[in-house]
Amino acid sequence: MRLLMDEEGLGWDEAWDVTTRTIAYTNHTVLPEALEKWSQAIIAKLLPRHLEIIEEIDKRFMAMIKSTRSDMESKLPAMQILDRSNTQKPVVRMANLCVVSSHSVNGVAQLHSDILKAELFADYVSVWPAKFQNKTNGITPRRWLRFCNPELSNIISKWLKTDEWITNLDLLCGLRQFADNEDLHAEWASAKMASKCRLAQYVKQVTGVTIDPDSLFDIQVKRIHEYKRQLLNILGTVYRYKKLKDMSTEERKKTTPRTIMLGGKAFATYTNAKRIVKLVNDVGCVVNSDPEVNNYMKVVFVPNYNVSVAEMLIPGGDLSQHISTAGMETSGRVT
Repeated sequence: MRLLMDEEGLGWDEAWDVTTRTIAYTNHTVLPEALEKWSQAIIAKLLPRHLEIIEEIDKRFMAMIKSTRSDMESKLPAMQILDRSNTQKPVVRMANLCVVSSHSVNGVAQLHSDILKAELFADYVSVWPAKFQNKTNGITPRRWLRFCNPELSNIISKWLKTDEWITNLDLLCGLRQFADNEDLHAEWASAKMASKCRLAQYVKQVTGVTIDPDSLFDIQVKRIHEYKRQLLNILGTVYRYKKLKDMSTEERKKTTPRTIMLGGKAFATYTNAKRIVKLVNDVGCVVNSDPEVNNYMKVVFVPNYNVSVAEMLIPGGDLSQHISTAGMETSGRVT
């Protein structure tokens, strides 16, 4: 709106038409901390022209509701963009601004989109029912299989006698006829080991910790967040360590060696998330330096998690941990 009006010379109505037809809002979570509320005082100080525009959007939105949906006037305090209920700290409700200013509001899984419509944005749905849509998150086999797991991809193409499965995943059903073929089993295991060795080499490079590719790679990688329960994972790791310590040498030899890896970004001001990262690293220091246990268990925090790192972690994993609190994940994404 600012660029179109102040720099391109458009009037409000024309600029608003272009803006709303251009902008779509994809919501990724219903958790309140992600539905940001920005201080009006700070915006006024740093971006005074932007706040003027936000105030005008809010004013026109409320006027529209009052003139076309008088039955909803009682809902306006929750729907309006500027929240002045706390006179000491008025805020801009950024999610409300997104909904009002976009032509489409998207959830990222059908269940998530239904929650947006039935609960979080229910009042807006009664005003703009067609605005609310679903765009289920998917994966691309080109990125997450063909590119980052070439050994497995080559095996699939060899047994299917085509690489067209990359753009037509239904062709993967053709592998069912080889389900009991021991040659395929051996090749598949070889591909997995190649990915695990590549991952072990990377972990050694970035952390200095030597991990055994023959151990079970138990991986949890995603944003560090209390509802994603990395804390539960590392407490479970501490329990596993204590059980190993209580075992005799012969008992330990009967266990499956396990390498536990966690990774993910912690938001700058999210103190508890950073404390969880520190705990994972501290547990790793204890476990990895214990000669009684470290042949049977290693704990690694993989730093600077991003898509490129995921391209090594995911193909190399034996167990992918998804232990979020029920109802908190928007789509159950792999990463």
